[in-house]
Amino acid sequence: MSTIVVAQKNGVACIGADTLSCLGSLRQRAHHVENKTKITLVGDTYVGLTGTSTSLVVLNSYFSDEARPRDFSSAESIFESLRYAHHTLKTEYFMSAHPNNDDEYETTQFYGLMANPSGIYAIYSFRSAQKFLRFWAAGSGRDFALGAMTTVYDRYKTAEDIVKAGLDASAEFDGATAGPFEIFSVPLASAAKTKKTSSKKRSKK
Repeated sequence: MSTIVVAQKNGVACIGADTLSCLGSLRQRAHHVENKTKITLVGDTYVGLTGTSTSLVVLNSYFSDEARPRDFSSAESIFESLRYAHHTLKTEYFMSAHPNNDDEYETTQFYGLMANPSGIYAIYSFRSAQKFLRFWAAGSGRDFALGAMTTVYDRYKTAEDIVKAGLDASAEFDGATAGPFEIFSVPLASAAKTKKTSSKKRSKK
């Protein structure tokens, strides 16, 4: 498993992940593995996936075709982009779409988090997405990360420090999470827009 966390504060969205891989009880730490990342960049969106490492390989391969839709600017557009991808993932990547017969819909085997200029999101296997206002976490160390980020959010000034706190707590208590961590930040479009509007008001004076 993995631990991936996102946070946004003071005009910046941030995503971070650990770099430990596990094969059952076998732990592959970052200094043993070259392709250890759990976060990739699709356009202006950082995407971190939990679960099997194959999912990130598939995601990168699928979006290497620039013609494929990749609008991640809202929960609704994320759903539509993943819905469009679903058929190709089944036919070209041999994705198993029926892990449980009781599921109401076929599943797309992506579960994780996103951070981009529009905000921070969680993505789920039924292609739905949720947009968060402060922070969220996914993976085996999720509960520890959420507890830590809840504690520090109002006290820490930067999204990066909040993300680090979540990852540190996960690595301390979750057996499937370990550093070093990878952390990426992106300015929020809403903050840039507010700054631009403020500058215009000052120039008029």
